[in-house]
Amino acid sequence: MAVKTWVWVVVALAALALVGLIALIAAGAYFVAREIDTKPASKASAEQEFNAERTRFGDEKPLIEIDEDDRAIRSSFDPNQPPAATKPEVVVVMAWDPEDERIVRVRLPFWLLRLGSRNRRGGSLNLGSNSRIDFERLNISVQDLERLGPALIVDHRSTHGERVLIWTQ
Repeated sequence: MAVKTWVWVVVALAALALVGLIALIAAGAYFVAREIDTKPASKASAEQEFNAERTRFGDEKPLIEIDEDDRAIRSSFDPNQPPAATKPEVVVVMAWDPEDERIVRVRLPFWLLRLGSRNRRGGSLNLGSNSRIDFERLNISVQDLERLGPALIVDHRSTHGERVLIWTQ
């Protein structure tokens, strides 16, 4: 009994879809492995690493202020500020958890942030289970962050000892 041509076409399309799905999963795993770095760190070594990163910004105040309840409450963004000469390419999030004694460093390309912004003043950064920086509420867009150029976004120590540093470069 001969197999109809349309059956072979359906089988070929299903096989192609499966190969595409596997390629997508592999690309996601590669991205995560390349852009997320985690390593053990004592309180002293974590403090030293955070200070080394923070020194690059001198006396610059963070763009976003976070309160004791780990909520972003205010931003020092000035919409009239002229655009920077260079645009940032990545957002770096560096966090230390005293319970795990680990530093986690995540590099997010700006195209990924743009993809996550839903409208002119949209987008957010998730900092953990209860902490989220909502750019819309702070009246900052991803485009505004891009216009600012490389900058210190957040420098925060929680009451529980966690530390978060976010900057663009």
